[in-house]
Amino acid sequence: EIHRTAAIGFDAWLEEQFARPIGYQQPDLDERARMGLEVTSEHRRWSWWRQVMDGPDTLRQRVGLALSELFVVSDNVGQIGDNPRGLANYYDTLLRDAFGNYRDLLRDVTLHPIMGVYLSHLRNEKSGPGRFPDENYAREVMQLFSIGLYELRPDGTLRLDGTGQPIPTYTNDDITEFAKIFTGLSFASPDGDFHQGREVWTEPMRMY
Repeated sequence: EIHRTAAIGFDAWLEEQFARPIGYQQPDLDERARMGLEVTSEHRRWSWWRQVMDGPDTLRQRVGLALSELFVVSDNVGQIGDNPRGLANYYDTLLRDAFGNYRDLLRDVTLHPIMGVYLSHLRNEKSGPGRFPDENYAREVMQLFSIGLYELRPDGTLRLDGTGQPIPTYTNDDITEFAKIFTGLSFASPDGDFHQGREVWTEPMRMY
């Protein structure tokens, strides 16, 4: 592959990679389920390994891996570990958006129930008397997934204030207000119930 790439050039190789079919994980697990076989996190890892090593989309798989190390979730969380098909679907979302734009990627990650469980904005209730929305995702989406802790110059270096200190991109008040946006989201359940509806792990969360 290295010799072929050298022969056709980087641009042609990239165009080939962009056009190749996506090596999804979830179909492997769906097939096991259709056959009445057990589906566990080990089977999900096996599917990941098969796609990374032998799948049709070498570049997309590498970009998907890089994105998974930015938009981190973990099957060490009980609800996630118990839903390997949902976690495979989450990873497949990263693969599908790997060559798209960042806004769509961030939206799809935000609405995925796996991320909703991991950063606790699934079934996050709106503010009310004595009740405040969970702020976890509001904080992490700014700190880890988008603008970061401090303002940067176009060259990536820190922007400093008049005293030589880095300029924060947001305050605790911003987090508190931003958290109000990430409320009302729950499973896209056919039962249409925010609290008790069936848990659908392979579709985006919906707003109730």
